[in-house]
Amino acid sequence: MTMSLPSSNGLCQQVYTTLGAYLRRDPSTLHPKDSLRDDLGLDSLQTIELVYQVESTFDIQVPDEDFGRLQTIEDVVTYIDERMGSSLNHVSSTKTKAKKVNTKPTTLSKSRSRSKTSSP
Repeated sequence: MTMSLPSSNGLCQQVYTTLGAYLRRDPSTLHPKDSLRDDLGLDSLQTIELVYQVESTFDIQVPDEDFGRLQTIEDVVTYIDERMGSSLNHVSSTKTKAKKVNTKPTTLSKSRSRSKTSSP
């Protein structure tokens, strides 16, 4: 059964490759509905190690309170997709704000210099 995941094929493939490497299994044997605990046999310490590997691979932070969301491989893929999407939105909004902040001092500097030169 083929599952439709909310991420690009590249991200999904990278998640499966990361999970396969950590589990020392062929990524093609992994399925979206595989439970990390029941199907893959991970205990709580191994789940933490897996999350650390995912954090390192995808350069994201997974807060402790989000661990409960990661029950299946599909959950991991969806979570990473959400986090990477929100990271990109945060970066673009920060850049937009930075541009606005940087242009204001330039405009003020020009108007101040004009007023200084026009004063007697």
